[in-house]
Amino acid sequence: MKVLDEASGGTGGVTAGEELVFRFDALLADMARIGDRVFVTLAARFEQRLETERLVAVARLAGADGDTRSQRRRARAHLSGGPSGRSQRSLNRDARRAAALAANPRLGAQALQGALTGDGIDALSRAADETTGEIPADLLDRTGGLEPDQSARLVEQYLNERAPAADANARYEAQMAARRVRRYTVPACGSDPGLAGLGVEGPDAIIDQLWALLNSDADAAYQTAGGRDRAADQHVPLDHRRFDAALGRLRGTRGTGGGSRPCVVITIGVGDLTGDAANRRAATQIGCGPISDQLVAELAASGDLAAMVVGLDGRPLWLGRADRHATAAQYLALAVRDRGCVLCGAAFQRCHAHHVIPWHAPAKGRTDLDNLALLCGGCHRRIHDGRETLVRRPSPGGGMVWSTRPATEAELPSPRPIQRE
Repeated sequence: MKVLDEASGGTGGVTAGEELVFRFDALLADMARIGDRVFVTLAARFEQRLETERLVAVARLAGADGDTRSQRRRARAHLSGGPSGRSQRSLNRDARRAAALAANPRLGAQALQGALTGDGIDALSRAADETTGEIPADLLDRTGGLEPDQSARLVEQYLNERAPAADANARYEAQMAARRVRRYTVPACGSDPGLAGLGVEGPDAIIDQLWALLNSDADAAYQTAGGRDRAADQHVPLDHRRFDAALGRLRGTRGTGGGSRPCVVITIGVGDLTGDAANRRAATQIGCGPISDQLVAELAASGDLAAMVVGLDGRPLWLGRADRHATAAQYLALAVRDRGCVLCGAAFQRCHAHHVIPWHAPAKGRTDLDNLALLCGGCHRRIHDGRETLVRRPSPGGGMVWSTRPATEAELPSPRPIQRE
């Protein structure tokens, strides 16, 4: 290996940069000899490390002067000096990340320690933009070392819990003033034909409710038609079922839909119902965020709001071994607690109530809230196919987060018996 001459910046006319390129090419050649599977794993690890180091270096170049816009502008100028071929969107995204690192030195330290990725920086930057301009120290403690999806969910929950009712009301009024339906076209792409579209735009809380209703109708139609028992060539794709559900709603010919699971879940503290108007926190629609007082009143009046009562209401939230399937009350409690898939954050309406210790495992899992968690279909299949189990552990700054580990034999469900005709 060559030794760099510090005085000349290279050896025999070779610059330090060129020498590093030679070494990098040699490293790639060594990695290519260890097999594709290991190569892919190492390449992903190196890519993340290089990306973090690059953003921290750009943050140092951009400096911190308290002006977010100027920091992003300087960061973008340094990023634009690299090789061409990058989209404007990716340049703006990296400039935003670098500016966040420049304004929050502790954030950069976490990134260099491997406790934060680019997606995690994005989530925390949002918290800075929506609060005082700086990332709250307690939020940094809570998100340190977490997966990007978990960090994003904690940031969203942090902001929702602190959203003033006045801000939610003002946002709702502005969105209602801009509400509209527009017609658009999607050009043909590859084998896909050109399509006409109809867009309904308005308050995010109302759009979230409409989306939940369409998904509920689509799921109900799927189950009515036979669900998983139908032959593979008779399955209707989810996008098609959503279209049929929307058409049924507009034409007034929709099926029964609904079912026992709630489509919309709203939480509000008792103190915020009766407290000082200037200091009240907004109600939260799970999966959407803070909503206005007017919308809460409309939902309560229409009967679309189901109350979750924890107490002497006669609905068991712990079933033990009495029943395998979670009740509607348990599902509602899980929606309030987990707010969506505990691994990827998918909307709670698309999730199943998963037994942490399976019902059919030797350990005989119970249908209790402390043994249940929301998982979307993809994460649910991945857990079972990978012979893994969920574990709940404390996060660095308080609270609990979910992760996975290999399941023991006692935690694995018994194989399903072969179905004979």
